[in-house]
Amino acid sequence: MSTEVTRVEIAEYLAPLFEHGAVDRADMLAAVAEARPQLGDLLRRLPERSFTSLRQVWEHLPQVPVGL
Repeated sequence: MSTEVTRVEIAEYLAPLFEHGAVDRADMLAAVAEARPQLGDLLRRLPERSFTSLRQVWEHLPQVPVGL
């Protein structure tokens, strides 16, 4: 498996969170707690704020590729 994190991988963990409304960085980090460490490392770069969709997450992580 590649060490580079992709949007597809992030979405697998985070998409279900947004079904219940806005989430913050702490919610996202909790959702990836059992995932590989690179996901948490990447999400820690997000600002401390609420996000209402994955689209808002992508705005802060433009360098993350969709897939490999």
